[in-house]
Amino acid sequence: MEIEKMNEVKMKYKNGQLFWGFLFLTIGVLFLLDKNNFSLLLPNEIWKYWPVLIVFWGVAILTKGTILKPIISILAGAFVGLFIYGSIFGLQQNFDSESGDKNEFSTSTFYEDFRENTESATLSLRTGIGKISIGGTTDKLIDGTSSGFYNNFNFKTRYRDNSARVVLRHTHDGFELLGDSQYRKLQLKLNPIPKWEVDIKVGAAKVELDLSKYKVSKFTLETGATTTKLKFGDREKIVKAKIEMGAATLKIQIPEKTGCMIKGDMVLVVQNLDGFNKIDKKRYQTYNFDESENKIYINIDSGVSTLTVERY
Repeated sequence: MEIEKMNEVKMKYKNGQLFWGFLFLTIGVLFLLDKNNFSLLLPNEIWKYWPVLIVFWGVAILTKGTILKPIISILAGAFVGLFIYGSIFGLQQNFDSESGDKNEFSTSTFYEDFRENTESATLSLRTGIGKISIGGTTDKLIDGTSSGFYNNFNFKTRYRDNSARVVLRHTHDGFELLGDSQYRKLQLKLNPIPKWEVDIKVGAAKVELDLSKYKVSKFTLETGATTTKLKFGDREKIVKAKIEMGAATLKIQIPEKTGCMIKGDMVLVVQNLDGFNKIDKKRYQTYNFDESENKIYINIDSGVSTLTVERY
């Protein structure tokens, strides 16, 4: 009797190990694949498949004490890991415009012709989950491509005298963590001639902004849980940037000869500030700030985040 009880306890412990082990293994593997830009093909809005969890629960009860129980534990752990990752973080969908449901997945391009008398321009972007990238130049005022599920934008451009204003708004109003988790991608190119003001507000997204080829005088970024890479150039004497972020990872690149001052309450921020001196509790600046001809002023309002600044 004692041996049977011990074997039963060991079997339960083994099954529990298999479940939790494959749950965390699945989440970890998905993170690694995503970090290395592997496309993941998964059902759209995986959270809708939650009844499968009940099915696994019922099968686990029916197979108790049988040789199938460890297999069910493995499958259940892997599915729960997939379910958690897909529901919270969203997964990339490996589709193109010729596959999947065309009512959901779409690829679209948009642009605005450049007027020769345009001296200044503003880009105002509002969107949620996805991958957003800005980089490269175009002879248009703006040239963009969007793709993904429900990834349609209202695109408007208004001219007034020698200035232009470009407005991009995602057609889905609001931000839903679960219902808005489809993979989306937005790529933009800007004209390098006018002086730009860039105003971006995104939700949980991966953001890569290479602004080094543009004359950016003012930059505003408001983000949620994001991974953001931001690169400034030296085409403007003075750049003023304001960044508000939640639990985000932010990497900024600035030219070696450009002076930079960072202000903000960053008590809980993990900092890696290359070439900066701490002035006081809320101010950091590069050693060459005072004598630099070009200067970048960055105000940061952040939650628990990681901030890295590199010189290039």
